[in-house]
Amino acid sequence: MGADWSILLPGLPLSSERGALGWCTVTLVRTGGRTILIDTGSYGDRALLLTRLEEENLSPAAVDAVLLTHFHFDHVLNFDLFENAVFRLSEREMNYVEDGGFRWAADPYVPFSIFDKIAPRIETFTENAEVEPGIRAVDLPGHTPGLCGYLLEKERVLVAGDGVKNAWEFIREEPPPAFGRRDEALESYRRAIALASIIIPGHDRPFRVPVGERVEYLQEFSIEVLSAGDPHASPRKITFP
Repeated sequence: MGADWSILLPGLPLSSERGALGWCTVTLVRTGGRTILIDTGSYGDRALLLTRLEEENLSPAAVDAVLLTHFHFDHVLNFDLFENAVFRLSEREMNYVEDGGFRWAADPYVPFSIFDKIAPRIETFTENAEVEPGIRAVDLPGHTPGLCGYLLEKERVLVAGDGVKNAWEFIREEPPPAFGRRDEALESYRRAIALASIIIPGHDRPFRVPVGERVEYLQEFSIEVLSAGDPHASPRKITFP
């Protein structure tokens, strides 16, 4: 059974002195008559996410399931938009949040204040589970201990979340900040290469595997950032990439 996928919100590999901007990839998948989102984005993404769903002739209520790669703020905070959806999260990641492991790991990105609201709607799974028709969970620990990507098996497309955060880190074998273990993060890179023909990173454009010396991106997009730091001049435009 095949799956159709598209990028609703592109992830961007940007950061600042104030920390992570949190612009993650949100992926739409249709398979087996079901409408599925992988990750939800953060509050700052909310208006654009609703617009992108409308462009797909979808309402939030039409989403059947949300597959969460991990429980960081930039991937989960729009959960409340999807009132009819079941949420899926790996059992290991659920334990990381519920048992307070994120505190021992000094992980500042877990929005624990919303956990009680979303927890009753979460169905957990174990390693290599088929979570939706044609979609298999792939353990990609390292960034967090229970991070999972989702492999569209027939298409060999891996929605990797922050298991592969961006292509720059990936080709240099530089793992993202690891609240799990660095060696697990590097092993997750190798697992991704072995399983996928296309990787959809958590904070970058989809690219083809193997990457070789240069990354072959499948899609191009850009974002314009406006800086209004000088009240006596027009806002300065910065376009990325």
